[in-house]
Amino acid sequence: MAQFKYRKIVDEVIRAIELGVISAQEGDKLHSVRECAKMKEVGVSTVIQAYHELERLGWIYAKPKRGYFVSARKSLSQPDYGRKVNRVHAGQDLASAVQYSFNDPDILPLSCTAPSTVIDNELVLNRLHRQVLKHRPYKLMMQDPIEGIAELREEICRHLMRSGQVFARQQVLVTNGRQEGLLLALTAAKAIGKSVAVESPVSFYFQAILKQFNADVIEVPMQGKYGDELELLSLAYQSQPFDTYLVNPSFADPTGRLLSNEDKLALIDWAVAHHVTLIEYDRSELYFGGIRPVTIASLVNESNSCKVISIGDFYDTISSSISLGYLLCINTFDACQFAKQTVAEEPSMALQHMLSNLLGSGEYQKLLFKLREQIRFNYQKSKNLLTPVLGESLYMSQPEGGPCLWFKLPLGLSSETLWAKVIESKLSIAPGAMFSFNHSYDDYFRITYALPWDEKMESGMLRLAEIIMDFIGDVNSGGGGRTV
Repeated sequence: MAQFKYRKIVDEVIRAIELGVISAQEGDKLHSVRECAKMKEVGVSTVIQAYHELERLGWIYAKPKRGYFVSARKSLSQPDYGRKVNRVHAGQDLASAVQYSFNDPDILPLSCTAPSTVIDNELVLNRLHRQVLKHRPYKLMMQDPIEGIAELREEICRHLMRSGQVFARQQVLVTNGRQEGLLLALTAAKAIGKSVAVESPVSFYFQAILKQFNADVIEVPMQGKYGDELELLSLAYQSQPFDTYLVNPSFADPTGRLLSNEDKLALIDWAVAHHVTLIEYDRSELYFGGIRPVTIASLVNESNSCKVISIGDFYDTISSSISLGYLLCINTFDACQFAKQTVAEEPSMALQHMLSNLLGSGEYQKLLFKLREQIRFNYQKSKNLLTPVLGESLYMSQPEGGPCLWFKLPLGLSSETLWAKVIESKLSIAPGAMFSFNHSYDDYFRITYALPWDEKMESGMLRLAEIIMDFIGDVNSGGGGRTV
């Protein structure tokens, strides 16, 4: 409980600085340790632990005998992705050249994301597997509910309730993971064979599925102000109507953007007005703070006609080897259930019982806490290693969660050219062109910090920073950085 209390104070101070409740100007003072302890009704040691953590993360600093003060923080605006709506036919491209690095043991795959790998849960999974097989082997063979076992669906609802999201079991459909989840969502929305809109830069996960269908895709660039983005979405719809819009509302791969509840509600209103089904990929479990952001699906009230299919899974949080996930189906359950019955195989009964037991025991919450702490640690370590070398040479995002950092090269340099140089040093990045169907964003690239942190990871980050600076310096001296 003490650990939870200190973490809560850390989250509250960070949020207060971000919202301007506590000024982010250099030198503004925080409440003293004793004042804070009295206000929060906690022990002095808990506040000291929280302030030390905030100091470690770079949010505050201590002055001997004077107290704690807010550190100066550079305000970074979201990059400008332009206002051109791209209409393309999805096909195979640059991604194929990058994919091989995922499986090469000699290459540090900073280009791919598997956040669950930062914590080794093998012992937990082995124990759960043994327990399930020991106690109910015959029931596992005889059960075969289309929507997934009731116990797991109920535990998913209870888990989401902890972040204030209310769902009924009848809105939850268990799947074989996120890839099948998106396939079912597209099928239920009757989007296959039709034009599909998607926010851009585009989630690589969305791309991988849409390319298999050779889909006609409408890319709508993200905007700094979400109202501008909805306006652009309306213009795209007027030019070529579509029935389905794919979004990543929390920590969008690749940008790390987090939409506010107000933005999500505005999108719901837009979708209702245009009769568009929203398909969201929810990565909110990776939020660094205490209470995870809510899904778009949870914000649709009972009287609202908005159709939403929210895709969740346990790939990010437990293990990349677990093929189990779920759909939250708002005004879409029957269509999703029928899609599952006709195009999908039933998820493993053993896995369903394992995850149900994990959620029901409270152990999943503990695993999530460890995961978020480790990812937060990895992010801070990466930032501390990269910033002194890179300085202000290029834009670097400041995510509030998720597994990725997003960079913008100066002077319109090519990240695809940089990728070729990085590979030579047995490292891999994700060039920006991977996140568009027509090779836009060539001056952007993405890396992940959500891999097991070890000496190889640390030296790889430092080496990457050196390569980037050499690349920028070479171009500035006339060496060239554009692909031909």
